[in-house]
Formats: sequence, structure tokens, C-alpha cells
Amino acid sequence: MEQEFLLKFLEIGAIDLKGDDTKLERLRSTAKDLSAALRKAPSKTACFTMVAADPNIAATDPTVEEAMASLRKQWETVANAFARRPVGILRAILLDAIMQAARSDDAIAVAFVNTARNALVHAETANESEIWREAVSEIEKKVDARAEAEWATPETITVDPFQYTAPSPVSTSYEAPTVNKSELRENIYSAAGPWGASNSNQYHSSQPQHWAPIFADKMSVAIAEVLNGMAEELAPAPVDLSGPLSQLAKAVTTHVDKALASFSGATAGLQRRTNLLWWKEALYSPSVHASYLDLPLFEASALMALDLHEQVPTYSPASVSAFLREAIRCLPAEKDDQDNGERDVASLVHDARTAAFMRPFRALATQYVPEPVGRGPLLSLIGHTQNSGVIEATTLRALVGVDASTKMTPSEWGTYLFRELQSARATTKSPTKQVKKK
Repeated sequence: MEQEFLLKFLEIGAIDLKGDDTKLERLRSTAKDLSAALRKAPSKTACFTMVAADPNIAATDPTVEEAMASLRKQWETVANAFARRPVGILRAILLDAIMQAARSDDAIAVAFVNTARNALVHAETANESEIWREAVSEIEKKVDARAEAEWATPETITVDPFQYTAPSPVSTSYEAPTVNKSELRENIYSAAGPWGASNSNQYHSSQPQHWAPIFADKMSVAIAEVLNGMAEELAPAPVDLSGPLSQLAKAVTTHVDKALASFSGATAGLQRRTNLLWWKEALYSPSVHASYLDLPLFEASALMALDLHEQVPTYSPASVSAFLREAIRCLPAEKDDQDNGERDVASLVHDARTAAFMRPFRALATQYVPEPVGRGPLLSLIGHTQNSGVIEATTLRALVGVDASTKMTPSEWGTYLFRELQSARATTKSPTKQVKKK
């Protein structure tokens, strides 16, 4: 039976309904409505998740406003039931709504898992940590199950039997030719002497020196005419084989295409893993056509997130993020001159919004997400840089849920960006397959 996360918040005392089951039903109805709204607009998954994960989210956040409006439809007097806006209850409703939607929509599941993994690191959810662990674990298993099916390499490849139905035999009417005996007899009789009705032999057999040549000539003509007539009647009617041969050619082509597709699909996972291992060992960026070893450490980690994102499909196992983390750790840390190999989020965001090396990243972010309005993904700030100046600490916290002073290592920064890209692509209606590099 699927878990109801609203009840889990009640069990830990995070929300208090004074034992009123009527109020609980109203919350359930609201969660159901928000879940339906999320399935219609999956791009809201990141905002829903980030708001639900942050106990300190502002009561005026647009997502909180949307949840409150939905709750009012089920509970008209909700404003009078609480001294202030019940953000805690709204967060519980949002998580329950996300879980309902993620269970039925794989794209929402991908976006939820990647966003939650990022958000929970920077949120103060100590008393809710077990609830979130269970939520992320459940949906992550669902995502991994689908991803494993796409990444797996089967031990054997099965090809369906060749499908071809031979055409029905062509039936033709046939009548065996016969010899007109009386006519043949008349011709032989005429050839034997001068007594024939027509074309007779003017010599008698008693005159062999004259009779024999004439007899031979006339007999050969008589028999040859009969045989030629029979041969004409025995000649087979022409048969058009172009149709059956064309059908056979199409059947063979279809069979070969299916066989190749089976082979390609079965080996896609192996080929993908092989390509990733080559990429990790080469440490070469296809985005800027340069070695990551020749780039500043944090610049390299951001580009590695982008390059990996463009190499893997939307439905990828959770281990891919760990793979990226280890790949970034292969870079020499001594190249970085920052404090202990860490940098604050404020400076990282500023570079992401202004540095030339992040142009491909910004181009992709612009197509994935809209301009920032309330709590949402960091991609919104990176992709929409009409005002490329320094973002104030309070603004940064309000928009992405991360303190400006928070320190990140290169691997943490790269992994954070990669998860946001995966989340955004999963819920974007027309995600860009490939962005032209500048």
C-alpha cells in the first residue's frame, strides 16, 4: 500500500489538526488537486519540491500562494483557523501532492529526486529528515528501475523469426493439345502418290528415283506442321514475378531492420557506459574542445556537469551523479587557488552568470526554465541574466534556497548543476537535444 505522507507529518507533530478528521480530509483533497495540477504542468516540480523541503520558506512565495489558494477551495475559513499562514501544513500538502504525481509520472519522479537531493542538503529539516528519506528513497527506486531497463545489457539477444507469406500459386487453365488424325492421314496419303486430293506426289512408288525425294519432302512438311502446332500450344504463359519478389525483398529488409534494432537496443547501455569511461579517462570537454586539466577547477567542474548531461538520457540511475563526483575528483586540486579547494555559492553563481566559458550552459538553461519568480532552480538565475550584476545574499537565498556564504567543493558544485539540468530536462515540454557550442 502506498504511504500517505500527510499522515507522517501528523505523526511527528509537524502539523496539528487537533484530531479533526474533517480538516484532514480537506488537506487530502487539496493534495489531490495540487497533484492533478502538477501532472498538467510538470515543470512546476522543482519549485514544489524546493518549497516543500524548506521550513524557512517565505509565506509570500508564489508556490506557497498557489498551495494556499488550492486549500481555500476546500476550506474556506482556513485563514481564521490559524494565526498566520500555515506554511508547515502547506509544505506537507505539497510533498504529498508531489508523491502522488511522481508515482504515476516518471518525468516528475526524475525531477523530484534530483531537486530533492540538492535542496535537502541546504534545508533545515532535522525533524522531518526520516520522512524525506523515505520519500526520496521510494521515488529514486522507481527512477532507477526504469533507468536500469534502458541501461542494461542483456546476456542474449533474441530476434523474432523471419515473417514472410509466400504468394498463392497462379492457377491457369490448360488443355493438352491433340493431333488431327484425319488431316494428318490426308497429308500422308497425298505424299504417297498422285491420288491425293491436293498437293499430291506426281510419281508412283514404282518410280523410286523420283518418288522418294518428293515423298520425303512432303512427309517432313506434314509432320513438321503438326509438331510446330503442338509446340505453340504447349508454350507456357508468361508469369510476372516482380510482385512476389518485391514482397520478399520488403520482408527481408524489415527482418534485418528489426534484428539490427534489437542488437542496437541491447548494446546501447554497454556503449553508453563505454563512452562514459572513455570520457572520464580522457578528461576532455566536447563543449569547449579543451582538456579539463587545462581549465580552472570550478570552471572544469561546471563544464563536466554540462557535458555529462548531454551524454546521458533523462532516465539515468542515481549512480550517474556519483560517477560525475568521482570524475571531478580526478582533477588536480592543487590547480585551484581558493580557500581549501572551496568557494562560496555567491561567487560561483556570479561566474556562472557572467563568465564566457558558461555560455553553452546559459543557453541550455534559458531553454529549460523560465525567469526566476519565487523559489526555483538555480538554472533560472544562470539562464536569465538581464541583470548580470551581483545578486544580493537575501535574494539568492529567497530564489534558490541556498545561503550566499555556503561553501562548495568542485565536485559538489558540478553535481548540483548536473542534477538541476537532469531535473529541468525531464519536465520541459520541448527540451533541447543539443546546444550549439560557441
